[in-house]
Amino acid sequence: MRRAVLGALVLALAVAGCGGSGGGTGGGKAVSGQAIAAAAAKSSRPGSVEADFKIAGAGISGSGTGVFNTGESRSGQLSMKVRVRGVAVPIDSVIAGNVLYMRSSLFSQLGLTGNKQWVKIDLAQLAHQQGIDMSSLANANPTPTSALAYLRGAGHVERVGTDSVQGVSTTHYKVTVDLERAAAKASAGTRRSLRRVVELGGVKKLPVDVWIDGDGFLRKVEYSQPAGNGRKVHLAMELHDFGRPVTVRPPPAGSVVDLLKALG
Repeated sequence: MRRAVLGALVLALAVAGCGGSGGGTGGGKAVSGQAIAAAAAKSSRPGSVEADFKIAGAGISGSGTGVFNTGESRSGQLSMKVRVRGVAVPIDSVIAGNVLYMRSSLFSQLGLTGNKQWVKIDLAQLAHQQGIDMSSLANANPTPTSALAYLRGAGHVERVGTDSVQGVSTTHYKVTVDLERAAAKASAGTRRSLRRVVELGGVKKLPVDVWIDGDGFLRKVEYSQPAGNGRKVHLAMELHDFGRPVTVRPPPAGSVVDLLKALG
């Protein structure tokens, strides 16, 4: 039971980092994929973004908020509430490359942390042990950085209509993302992660809904992503406060327990 609950929590956080409104219709007018890719590039340029997100699927649901660097560091920190098998679990997490740090009362209840606050999960090591590429999920999918990298591969696009997202007027588009094209346009680290996602899920084309404001910034993204074993998790995130200074630091080593070692 302990392994099942912790595995679900790892999955939830591996696909977290990412809510919604509906509006008018636009007649399904075609739009250039280059315009979507340009909006993704412009949204990355300020270097950071805050996101409010929701996740659902694979027996997990939750919501939260976080702040993320949109550069190569793939770092961020977020707070969320996840429901796993009907149990509500509050979790704080810090993402630093392939390493995920989590803090929750659940870990002390399971006797994993002793007098320490945080658990540490090396996602690359977990992937090796479990035969599932969790590191690619953490690096290439969950964060706003990942969604922006996806959209560099925008192909077929249709204009749906207009919506208000957190009080900002936006245009809603349905986009078919070519993940291999996105990988070809990405930097080395992100390219490897995107290609792992293709290998993991066997999916080369990904339907994505995006909302872009009048200044060309991405304000909302929704998509369902492969989570291994034929499962999918639906992600929705609303983006705001582009470029606000962000400092992400891992917890002090003395307050951290290595979760994989604790589980033996």
